[in-house]
Amino acid sequence: MFRLRALQAVPRWARSNSSTQTQWSAPSESNPVPQVVPGTGLQLPQLHPRTHDIPVANVHFRSHHVRLLDLFTHFASHAATALGIPTSNVAYLPTQRRLWTVIRSPFAHKKSQENFERKVHKRAIKAWDADPEVVEQWIKYIRLHGMGGVGIKVTRWEHLPIGVGRTMLEGVELELDKTLPAEEIKELGEKILKEEMA
Repeated sequence: MFRLRALQAVPRWARSNSSTQTQWSAPSESNPVPQVVPGTGLQLPQLHPRTHDIPVANVHFRSHHVRLLDLFTHFASHAATALGIPTSNVAYLPTQRRLWTVIRSPFAHKKSQENFERKVHKRAIKAWDADPEVVEQWIKYIRLHGMGGVGIKVTRWEHLPIGVGRTMLEGVELELDKTLPAEEIKELGEKILKEEMA
């Protein structure tokens, strides 16, 4: 009797069936890709530890539908875990609420009004210590599998080596040295003018 109650508490889609259950196998040389472990998408993602605490991306999600927003942030955090990106837990940002009051009738029933409200729910995920190419792949994957009704805003930071400003300045100076003298520019302008007038 107790076992029957325990099975009823578990949703029908989450119950394991012995005929459809797949066995997990570790990767080997003959099969380099491990099989998917059933049910891991239902759990929270395993967060990778941060090594240097260098921020690389900040992803904001916003939607009017809470369930879609929670589902998509869960998907995005699992994708980051699969790529080995250290991320934070999903942060709940303040909900933006807007109210409107509209008159139902402009003449006799002017005091009869109707109220409307719109709520924008927001979530955020921060990523640290990842290669810019891996972060780019993560963002592309999230945008490719974007969910309707959920907006994404991405802020990324790329860290350049020390002395990059000096090398950029030297490149600009080389380009400026390659410019033509004033006499050659004048001759070139006159040549173009003659060709256009002919």
